[in-house]
Amino acid sequence: MKKIGLALNKIANGFAVVSFIGVAFLMLLNVADVIMNKITGQSILGAYEISQCTLMCTVFASFAYGQVHKTHIHMTLLIERFPGRSKFVPFFLCNVLSTVLAGLMTYATFFRAARQVTKGAVSDILHFPLAPFYYVEAICMIVFLVVLIYDTILSAMAIFSDKYAEEVQAHW
Repeated sequence: MKKIGLALNKIANGFAVVSFIGVAFLMLLNVADVIMNKITGQSILGAYEISQCTLMCTVFASFAYGQVHKTHIHMTLLIERFPGRSKFVPFFLCNVLSTVLAGLMTYATFFRAARQVTKGAVSDILHFPLAPFYYVEAICMIVFLVVLIYDTILSAMAIFSDKYAEEVQAHW
């Protein structure tokens, strides 16, 4: 399990780099847009739609990173007061629910990307295809889903093993 966790950590960190680059690009683009608007009275052509597509990819690329590094909120105030390993049962059930919802979101992102391809959807001003951005979103959701599946399995193992219980509870 440790090797899988380390591999997921590396993959999530790689996607986080994409997210960080996207944020830096967004900052530069928006600052340049504001400066150009102040100097010339005109905005950068398509800056809004470029920002919109970049932001979509940037946000979804950060989900797996947040899950791997345990920065997402867990409601453990009540369950950490449960006796023994029984506290891991509701934690596991919450992880199952999160994983199922992320699976549905992943399916929806692929469905949406396929619809963009079918419709031949392009951006309004620059007329670039939107489908690649939706596919990047879907790939990011797959990575997030895999990390959630790993965490769900880990929380299930924590119910029966002290070793995994300590590992899971260390992040509370």
